[in-house]
Amino acid sequence: MEKIKIQNMNGLMEEVDLVKSFGISELNKDFVILSKGETSEDGNLSKIYISEVTEETPGVFKLIGITDENIWNEVKSALKEMASGGNKQ
Repeated sequence: MEKIKIQNMNGLMEEVDLVKSFGISELNKDFVILSKGETSEDGNLSKIYISEVTEETPGVFKLIGITDENIWNEVKSALKEMASGGNKQ
């Protein structure tokens, strides 16, 4: 899995696993699915994070929290399409 450096919402730099990146052309925004290697409290599931992302400088990415319900609905729709074998771009 590819490792990338991100600037999280607290402004701190960290290295994470890039699970998947995708864009939604209707929103003109890019999103990432990331893993920090964490598991759920019961230890059965891997935690993942989904966020809007911008490239601040070459190779350094900044996460932007998804707070708009309409954007989140578009992201969920894109995830469902990808899970079913489609590729929403």
